[in-house]
Amino acid sequence: MHSYITRDAVFLAVLAAAFISVCCWLLSEHRGGVGAQDFRGFYAAGETVIYSPSRLFDVGLQKQLQDAAAGGDQLVTYEHPAYEALLYALLSGFHYQTAYRVYAVWNMALLWLCFLVSPPAVSRFMAEWRPALFFLSLPILLAIFVGQDSILLLLAVCLTYRALSNSNDRLAGVILGLATFKPAIVVPLALLLSIRRGRRFAGAFLGVALTCGALSVGITGLRSTGEFLHLLATATLSEDHSVSAQFNHGIWLHAMPNVDGLLYLLGSGHLSVRLFNGLNITATLALLGACAWLLRRSISDSTAFAVALLGAVLASPHVYIYDLSVLPIAFLPLSGRWIRMVAILWFLLPPVLYACSFPYLMWFAPAGIVPVLLLAICFGEALKAEANPHSLLQSRRHTGRASVAP
Repeated sequence: MHSYITRDAVFLAVLAAAFISVCCWLLSEHRGGVGAQDFRGFYAAGETVIYSPSRLFDVGLQKQLQDAAAGGDQLVTYEHPAYEALLYALLSGFHYQTAYRVYAVWNMALLWLCFLVSPPAVSRFMAEWRPALFFLSLPILLAIFVGQDSILLLLAVCLTYRALSNSNDRLAGVILGLATFKPAIVVPLALLLSIRRGRRFAGAFLGVALTCGALSVGITGLRSTGEFLHLLATATLSEDHSVSAQFNHGIWLHAMPNVDGLLYLLGSGHLSVRLFNGLNITATLALLGACAWLLRRSISDSTAFAVALLGAVLASPHVYIYDLSVLPIAFLPLSGRWIRMVAILWFLLPPVLYACSFPYLMWFAPAGIVPVLLLAICFGEALKAEANPHSLLQSRRHTGRASVAP
């Protein structure tokens, strides 16, 4: 394995850390500013899981604790499994501003670890761009800035890939099962990977995921678990997708870079509830079916992992811009002239959308075109590989070793 620790990587990592540190410090100096970040929901969940775990998903209590700790008049609903709240319980002993800073440092350390354990690039172009993918991508920086848990998911995805590349399917299933704190992405990812890897992976994932679910039920109780499931059902907007319903629940379809968000931009929001749900379900099932078909074809394992990851992101019913932090893993196994254009779009499009929608950050659905284009490249590579089996063999051999560092 060639070392990823190059001068470019160290320089960009230090630059990103300095930028995030300054932004987070300045933001945390103003209680109202830092109190508007997503971290307020995690912080309140950490307090609740210690003192009143049975009320973890009580929206009224969440609002009360968030206002008391972070100020302002904003509700960031905690809609994650209860076992994840144990992580934030460690931060609840700090003052809110201090906890926010500590969590930012923690995420920056995790990001460096993600860079070190990420899969090898199959082309010199992607090997040269690897540091930029991790340390200059707006979704990743934004995830740290607002205090989201997307970097932890990125690390789980990197470790899952490493385990699969070493033919350790059970370990991969265990790692991904521990990441079910993001079920909207992890569940479809596990489903697609199971089609490729088989029963050993699926069994390990299912066992760990069910254990995490049982732990969550044990923490909060059955009644609170029912409230959690109700929050998840509400987040799908399956009963009412009007603008007023989106405003009341704080769930914006035009901010989601997935199938639902792209269809909403194309006008699905003007349909009736039945047609709206039918169109979204049909498009999602078609996408998953196409990915499943591709995963059964003669493609390299690295490309198959990219297909599964891209399909999971697009099919996820609840995705925001910071959830695209996992996309660098989908860039690295791909090559060709088109990947350069998509990489440029990846670095330019999110900042443009951020500038256009600041400070509300509501119009990120067009960023969904990036995973769509990456998936199209995967289909192109599959057709090329089936036409030239010798190139597939070379690709599989190449994924076993890292690209030469720039």
